[in-house]
Amino acid sequence: MDFVDRVLAVSGDSAIKSFTLKCRLGVGSVHTNRWICNVLNRGVVDLYLDVKAQDSLLFEVFACKTLVKLKLNRFEIPMLPKDASLPALKTLSLHFVRFYNLDAFEKLISACPLLEELIMDYIAWELWKYSHILSCQTLKRLTIGCISFSVELGSMSFDNPNLVYLEYSDFVQLLYPVVNLDSLVEAKLRLTMNEGGPKNCDPSNLIKGLRNVEILNLSCPETVEIFGIFHETMPEFENLFHLSITSEVDFCSSVSSLLSLLKKSPNLHTLVIKGFLRHDKPASDCKCFLGCSRLSSCPVKVLVLTEYEGSIKELEQMKRFLEELPCLELVKVCASAKHKEKLQLTTDLLTLPKASSKCEIKVDFS
Repeated sequence: MDFVDRVLAVSGDSAIKSFTLKCRLGVGSVHTNRWICNVLNRGVVDLYLDVKAQDSLLFEVFACKTLVKLKLNRFEIPMLPKDASLPALKTLSLHFVRFYNLDAFEKLISACPLLEELIMDYIAWELWKYSHILSCQTLKRLTIGCISFSVELGSMSFDNPNLVYLEYSDFVQLLYPVVNLDSLVEAKLRLTMNEGGPKNCDPSNLIKGLRNVEILNLSCPETVEIFGIFHETMPEFENLFHLSITSEVDFCSSVSSLLSLLKKSPNLHTLVIKGFLRHDKPASDCKCFLGCSRLSSCPVKVLVLTEYEGSIKELEQMKRFLEELPCLELVKVCASAKHKEKLQLTTDLLTLPKASSKCEIKVDFS
């Protein structure tokens, strides 16, 4: 405590651009409030707080005119002051923050007229959790981790017409009534179903809202499956040129969803598959590529595989891709193998038949 007091005293009344305070145990709120108020009165621009705060301190923080970047960790926000105003704030990060008041979060966003980036991880809602509404016309980047400590589902709306980057990890909500993401360029989704499954949830509107995206990353197998389940409502992804999916140990479970996505992506350039190409059934019994004739019009030029071990079943899947993708120009394979097996693995890949005479295969060993 004395150390912090001395540091702040030595700097006098000079401006402080950046201040970080992490203090959970053994320091009274009288001291932390004094330190934070000190920097708030000295024009702090970048503030990171991980402390147990009193309401009076929150009023001071949410009325700071100079803050451009604010990060709050393990905060409890029962309510927002009526005069809350963060006129210069462009980046807001909320981690393990609990909102108790119905409209506290909405008031906080409304108090930031220049907000461009919002990051939320493990946010707990008390009264707001059944009808999430995120509306911000200035927002350009949005990252949402697990949005609730419970799995109680409600609805989620995105009204962010100028958003260009979305990273969204959560349980699929029951409904997505409003999805306005017309400027979205890149989306990274990690969505999972609750125990009720698709009968209780409808992400159709969210999927439709991604129609203008250029880069799409489905970062867990269940998210890939969700796109397949709701393929009938899937829009035409005319701008999509880079698609990345994560597969399970049994790749067959992802193929149907992948084929649906490829069918709806007329300008796709790069396809990245993270995970193994294994499948449990013998090749003669495997039905996962029955719809592979749809690939004959697939424009993919670059195929990237991040985990390849060279098994017979993986080689069978590779053969199908190479035979059915007529526009392939480059296949990048990130492989793992013992030193004595590397030559055979590479030879097996290079000698596979290809639909495209321009196709080059590059193998990198980790």
